[in-house]
Amino acid sequence: MIGLLALGTISSGQQAEGLRKIMQHYINPEGRNPVNSIQVYLSNPESTLCEAVGYSDGKSIPAEKDNQFKIASITKMMTATVILQMQEEGSLNIDDQVSIYLEDVPYVRVNDLSYFTGKPYGNSITIKQLLQHRSGLADIFTDASFRFYTNEFIHKQQVWDPEKLMIRYYKYGLQKDAHFVPGSDYYYSDVNFFLLGLIAEKISQQTLAQQFRVRIFEPLSMKNSYFEYYEPPVGNGKMAHSFLGKLDITKRLNTSYDWGGGGVVSTTSDLALFLNGLFEGKLFKNSKTLGIMTSTIPHTSGKIRISYYGLGLFEYNFNGDTYFGHAGFWGSLVAYCPAKKITFCGSINQVKPNFDTKEFIALLLKMFEEGIHKK
Repeated sequence: MIGLLALGTISSGQQAEGLRKIMQHYINPEGRNPVNSIQVYLSNPESTLCEAVGYSDGKSIPAEKDNQFKIASITKMMTATVILQMQEEGSLNIDDQVSIYLEDVPYVRVNDLSYFTGKPYGNSITIKQLLQHRSGLADIFTDASFRFYTNEFIHKQQVWDPEKLMIRYYKYGLQKDAHFVPGSDYYYSDVNFFLLGLIAEKISQQTLAQQFRVRIFEPLSMKNSYFEYYEPPVGNGKMAHSFLGKLDITKRLNTSYDWGGGGVVSTTSDLALFLNGLFEGKLFKNSKTLGIMTSTIPHTSGKIRISYYGLGLFEYNFNGDTYFGHAGFWGSLVAYCPAKKITFCGSINQVKPNFDTKEFIALLLKMFEEGIHKK
């Protein structure tokens, strides 16, 4: 474990150098799961640090603070935000059944969405259950992982859309593999957020990409963020490549299958704008809406508490403090501590790093707080 800076008075430059030293320690371009680049943004009302180390392409292009990257499931926070904004506007109620909005979308086949022990439950699933992964729906990426990813790696540039994803869901027979009666348990499934994206499109009569742009990206001036494959790229175009082991996903794979569950490209600074906007009341008209979003339910495995999930976000604990945010499959995570108003946004751009990412983030947060207190 790297030691923290032991300085009586720490300047912002010294604190930034300390952050870079810790980040650089975790760069490892060798082995089966190389970590080629790391980007980190840390802030509270008094201080901001934004740093990048390594090589963004894994070879020769130095990483930069404003590198864009695939944020993966952090996108779920944005999809959830759009849905909750629609509730504030009276366009929907999260306790509504999904069938109210999607019953006439033929490829969704809402009546057949979920069968548990042979009984149909598609018509009883609610929007809130989708938001909190309590629908019981099987997941196309985990419950059919071998079939899905075998196809994906054979057809690396296959273009996806919501209709093709739902067709594949039924082709794999996942409707028959529901994990429980809706509302009775927790099971993380991207299919929940495919359906939420479709509900947002149905109500708005716009694409989900347009909804992200007019509701989140433009109001918060997130100029380096866009819904990859579903709208033209914007921003600086300096991508930090995502890796699955040694495979350069950014270069080799079309990830349009992530859609409403994970399809946005952004930067650490833009994600900080999103987190701060969400928790500082810039995205919701009513403070109670954020309270609903952050009301988490524990997920347990046996007697062990695994995680807490709210509406499109996780509750985390770092160094004894409560944070809310989300992780992304390609190695990203955002988290906000309401009590201390600390914002963390980061990406290691590797699915399977050879270190504990939670310990890494906890170390960075500790360094940041200790540096602030010594200034």
